[in-house]
Amino acid sequence: MLNPNTCPKGTRVGFKYLSLMINVPQYLQYLLQKAKDVGAVVIQDVLPTSLGFEAALTKAIEIVNEKSKVVQRRDITAFVNATGLGASTLVPDATMFPIRGQTITVSGEADQITTINFEPDLQKPSESVITYILPRPHSNTTVIGGTKQVGDWNPEPDQETIRELLARAKPFATELLNDKGEFTVLSCQVGFRPGRQNGPRVELEKYGDFTVCHAYGHGGAGMDVSVSRVFLSLVMIGYQNSVGCANQVVQLLNSVST
Repeated sequence: MLNPNTCPKGTRVGFKYLSLMINVPQYLQYLLQKAKDVGAVVIQDVLPTSLGFEAALTKAIEIVNEKSKVVQRRDITAFVNATGLGASTLVPDATMFPIRGQTITVSGEADQITTINFEPDLQKPSESVITYILPRPHSNTTVIGGTKQVGDWNPEPDQETIRELLARAKPFATELLNDKGEFTVLSCQVGFRPGRQNGPRVELEKYGDFTVCHAYGHGGAGMDVSVSRVFLSLVMIGYQNSVGCANQVVQLLNSVST
């Protein structure tokens, strides 16, 4: 716990801690290569949602058989549905909702990970006022964020939000400021965390002859951008929960096969 005299003016309480920081693009490439090394085949396509989930699964098998020379229909025994916000129309699951996140990538690596919680804005109760400064290892970049705007589907970066995030981050990452006293902004991103009213859904369900293990709705512990991907399983699990959730999915599927 930090001495209040060492904290910025107006700070009520401060902590210093040891943590991990993952270079996400590099980590995803690593995971993809690990999957390919054990025989995974990546197929990208579009699944229909208007005819129901079972019809989508049937179409997924057709796509796999058409585009893969390795996998045959008899080999497909189960699906993992980890489609994030896509589950709202694919399952469909009406309890899904977006949690909009906006971040900024700036030049340089910050000296440390920093998270600041500000007093909530009573005029915007659905928004979380938080600033985080996340150095991306070995990339010479840092991610500054962010927002948690429940139910907001706006895909475009908000310029006022960008100005607020940069202004709040300045006192905590002065080492990143250029000669003009500003951050060198490289890009601005908007993503949608897959929120779910009842929390994450990780469970088995039968659809006709298909066994499906659902794994979606991880909210802030999931990826910010929800996209559907098809390769026998529909994979989109967040970093914080990824290992534990994946282990649970494997256990559930093994309980069916045994």
